[in-house]
Amino acid sequence: MFVGLIFMFWAFDVSLSSQEGFESVKAVLQQNFLAQFVLWGLLSALAYHCVAGVKHLIMDLDIGVTLEGGHKLSQAVVVVSAVLILLAGVWVW
Repeated sequence: MFVGLIFMFWAFDVSLSSQEGFESVKAVLQQNFLAQFVLWGLLSALAYHCVAGVKHLIMDLDIGVTLEGGHKLSQAVVVVSAVLILLAGVWVW
């Protein structure tokens, strides 16, 4: 995720500089498979990170702090993350 942020900062900088910059970033993301793959990887990492963070917030409320509850919450994190990752892939491609 950290390495991919270099790509995102470049894309934000160029796309916010001018209309032509925005169009060039848009063209790169539409035509370059590697750029799409990096974007999908970043969105996947961010989705998993956010879902796992919500799990930790729920556990901070003393919900699911038992071994069985933690196991079920971890399974839910994997399932929800997988759905979000698939949706991100559909959105990117």
